[in-house]
Amino acid sequence: MLLRACAGASIFALLVAAAAAEQPTPVLSLPQLQQCTAAAHPRLPPRWRAVYLMAPFDKSQLVLGEIESDSTLGAMRVRLHGVERGSIDLFVRGSQTYVLSAGECRRLGDTGWRPLPQDWLTQGSRCVGAAPIGATDVDWWRTPIEPKPASSWTWYQPSDGLPFRLVFPFAGDRLAPLSRYALNYRVDFEPLSEGKLADIASVCERAGAAKTTNAARALRRLVDAMPRAAARDDDEIKRLMPAFDPHCAAPLPHWPERLAITGLSTPIDADESPFPTEVFYDWSAPGQRTRIFSPPDSALVAQDSLLLDPQGYTVTHWRDRNEAVCKPVVPGTIRPDWPMRAPCTCAGTINGTTALSPDGTTQILVCPLASPRVAWAWYALTGKPTVFMVTSLRGDQGKRLFSVLDYRDWLPDHPAPHAAFAKPAQCPRSPASPSALRPCATCHLGRAP
Repeated sequence: MLLRACAGASIFALLVAAAAAEQPTPVLSLPQLQQCTAAAHPRLPPRWRAVYLMAPFDKSQLVLGEIESDSTLGAMRVRLHGVERGSIDLFVRGSQTYVLSAGECRRLGDTGWRPLPQDWLTQGSRCVGAAPIGATDVDWWRTPIEPKPASSWTWYQPSDGLPFRLVFPFAGDRLAPLSRYALNYRVDFEPLSEGKLADIASVCERAGAAKTTNAARALRRLVDAMPRAAARDDDEIKRLMPAFDPHCAAPLPHWPERLAITGLSTPIDADESPFPTEVFYDWSAPGQRTRIFSPPDSALVAQDSLLLDPQGYTVTHWRDRNEAVCKPVVPGTIRPDWPMRAPCTCAGTINGTTALSPDGTTQILVCPLASPRVAWAWYALTGKPTVFMVTSLRGDQGKRLFSVLDYRDWLPDHPAPHAAFAKPAQCPRSPASPSALRPCATCHLGRAP
């Protein structure tokens, strides 16, 4: 997994790993994927209603999406509520999308959206293993998508066969509205014994012809206009997710002086599987090493991102080579107050202990990267993070980038091994291109050019 360029991102080098020391082995006990619970594709019931908390690919707002689906009718209703402002109400039947408002139905036409199927996977989907996300046990399903080698990910809960989380590398329509967002967490899901969409379908059948020749663009404009609406529907937000608070009262997190982290890093490419990840951080050194471990059949042993003062390195160790490959292409050690420096902003709070906040009340942070990319970071008020996601764009596929880091262990004051921040002898002295690392100087050590 090669390093993603830092340009425009003050915290990109934090978790995008890229190299290995000689025959490295884990210092800490790392999470591992276990055998999948079931090989068959999970299927949703014919009729259901669900609520998902959806994070966009850019720094716009979080959205609470309420979806009601009836496969016997071939229809779904989608109500989107911005946590800052704006709402839209949509109905999709067959190839036609409609806008609902004040009991009326207006035809947009063929937007590319289709009613969600009972099977959200494809023939090429594969379960690569089982491991918990927070406190929720899930199977990890990878789905190859176009353009190759991109993939999307769906995490199914074996206990009920329902999708707990979905991640997409770029916006698409195959599972819209979910696939129009980067990160989707299930808030609620209930099977329905009776359909509730027949009356809406009857009204919309009488809707006149679409007034636009580009229905997809008209729908995008409706969604993009939500943040510019006059108000937020607080009653609907409270109804859909009582634990969610659009306000943020707590300060941004601050890293401890010493820290160890373990987790699983999920890539965006379909020919890679999640990597066990180990991080050591010591601000007094100062140094940080993020190491991902490759599977036994990989040509790589492991990969590191070694951030020192004032220069960072990627050091790749191949199984068939006696010497690691080191490149000075990343910035220095990240500063402990990087969320403030980025600057990250709080997009909302999940109160209490829930499946989405397993460590208690949690802030959802959004941090700018190479525009329009952002990072989504979920931190409990205790300081422990749950997930860190870097959004990507069409064209990022094939670059060996990671999408999501799911944390398992967060160990403040844990000492790093003596050799963790040792620079390999083969690392060149020449620094990285100043222009490439200029945006990183806000959050990382190193002289700003």
